Amino acid sequence: MATPTGTDVDVNITEVEHVATDMVTSAKSTQDALQSLRGVVTALLNPDGGLYLRKTSPQMTQSYDELTTSLDKAMVSIKQFSDTFQVVVSNLRSLDGEDVKPPPAHTT
Repeated sequence: MATPTGTDVDVNITEVEHVATDMVTSAKSTQDALQSLRGVVTALLNPDGGLYLRKTSPQMTQSYDELTTSLDKAMVSIKQFSDTFQVVVSNLRSLDGEDVKPPPAHTT
């Protein structure tokens, strides 16, 4: 993205905060869905669950648990990345004081 001529910094604090909030909301929603799916998959792979194979089901359950754990860690990383945006906004507010007003409450 090209920086407008004559400026070194172009920050839309409202947009930064909006994106940071959306990142956290999406990550949390994904974590909730993953947890729900983990229960469904585990139930499916148990006896009388619909897809039980004496030797294979425990391995599949373990593999799915590992996948879910990995994806959950990725969602935590997304939340942590959004914190970076919040730190930038906080630092800008410190530098600029009253010149940078907080955005209206995020309602979506």
